[in-house]
Amino acid sequence: MSAPDRSPGHAALTAAGWHPGRDVADRALLAMLETASSLAVYGDPDWQPFPAAERALRECHGLTVAPAGPGVGVAPSGCAVDPTLARHDLHTLAAFGEELGEYLFPFGRTDAGALLAVDESGRLFAADHSGWWLLGDSAAAGLVALAEGRAPQRAQTRHWRWELARTAGEEIVPDLVKSALALAHILHRHGLMATRALQGRVTGFRGYGQVHLDQRFPLRAGSLEANAEQLAGAILQALGPMPLATSEVSLELLPGATGRTPRHATGWSAAAGGAGVGGIAVRATAPTAAAVDPDVMARLADATAEVDRYAASRSPAERH
Repeated sequence: MSAPDRSPGHAALTAAGWHPGRDVADRALLAMLETASSLAVYGDPDWQPFPAAERALRECHGLTVAPAGPGVGVAPSGCAVDPTLARHDLHTLAAFGEELGEYLFPFGRTDAGALLAVDESGRLFAADHSGWWLLGDSAAAGLVALAEGRAPQRAQTRHWRWELARTAGEEIVPDLVKSALALAHILHRHGLMATRALQGRVTGFRGYGQVHLDQRFPLRAGSLEANAEQLAGAILQALGPMPLATSEVSLELLPGATGRTPRHATGWSAAAGGAGVGGIAVRATAPTAAAVDPDVMARLADATAEVDRYAASRSPAERH
């Protein structure tokens, strides 16, 4: 992806020597080799070069980009594109790569000393004292955004929380199951998850005591309404005579696939009986990989708006 034309940031990038089709292959590959070999000398794990990093550095290596203008959303910043400037930050980049689900390779540093790195998708990230930031979907676009002072997107796990009012006259387990299945319907509608099971967990002393139950309860073929009664019955049967008055009961929504969780997968749960919770606490989590994916976040925005409406229908309710 080329940098956008006719903008101050594009002008700064061009003034630094960038142009469409720029390819400094020999210098870029030599810098990548120097970056990787510097760690091997000390016996640390090597950097893992990948095609997107090579393409980005062949396009941009050696550029020294100056700030452009007063800043659009934040202070503009210049930078130097040279992976050797961040070659000793393997552990910092590896830890974020673990969150992101992709390898990262050093790209350079900003004038303020922030790390620059590119991932396997070709996106440009920066890391400073406050965390990680997505600058752009390509190296050139990220450099333009940095030079213009465009507000970056924070790259971190996102959390949502709602508190639903309990349904009058409904026992805790059936009420919780119906709430969880309502969430399952919303997630399916917005393409976020096809719920295939609920992970039931019961913990004494308002969620701080002994775990009395931790079991997977699969949904059966049929409507969610048809599943509500059989799921509630299965959970109550597994609990036996255990008193629930002082226990936290939680249900986590599980997708159909087993094994490793997809990096973009969001997490959803509903719980009742926990300390400080008078109704049913609904929690949602989007991992870092999802939080920097525009498609996932668009679907999440629609889904959380629908959960807002569902919560309001069970007034009083709060979203955090």
